[in-house]
Amino acid sequence: MTFWGTDLGSPAFNGEPKRKYKFTMQIGDLTEDGVLWYLKTTNKPEVEVSSGTEHKYLGHTFKFPGVVTWNTIESTLVDPITENAARKLLQKLRNSGYVFPEAPGALETISKNKAVEALGPVVINQIDSDGNPVETWTLHNPFISKIGFGDLDYGSEDLSEISLSITYDWATFSDGEGNEIFKYTTV
Repeated sequence: MTFWGTDLGSPAFNGEPKRKYKFTMQIGDLTEDGVLWYLKTTNKPEVEVSSGTEHKYLGHTFKFPGVVTWNTIESTLVDPITENAARKLLQKLRNSGYVFPEAPGALETISKNKAVEALGPVVINQIDSDGNPVETWTLHNPFISKIGFGDLDYGSEDLSEISLSITYDWATFSDGEGNEIFKYTTV
């Protein structure tokens, strides 16, 4: 008997764990029909609470939580010839406000607003066997923080890959039933 149960057909408990290879990711207009088909790997959001501050009193140390930080998402894309992910990502960097310093009058710079608009919405869905989301992460105010165009090697037959780092302010989580965690509500 597996630890997830024997009644695998029960609607209350389907007995299936989440699988690492069942996911989709949407990144603005890089996504085609809701799927970024040349995505190879990505990590899910990671939240970190700093150790904050300590208060010492009569030989005891009391610790208090500090600042919450959402860590950068790291993804790996295969670079297809027809889609040309390298060109698309460089265009997103350009749309963020980056201008090559070729002309003396090139005064435009990157801004957060332009960078967030250029990248577009970023959503990671972990899906079940039928393609239905069981977990959805939506990144808020995402922008590109790093693009790596990979390496070349005469001795390798591997696919050409691009590493992509996406920084964001926070993420919201929704389970497969639409219940959101971290959603702000007023009392």
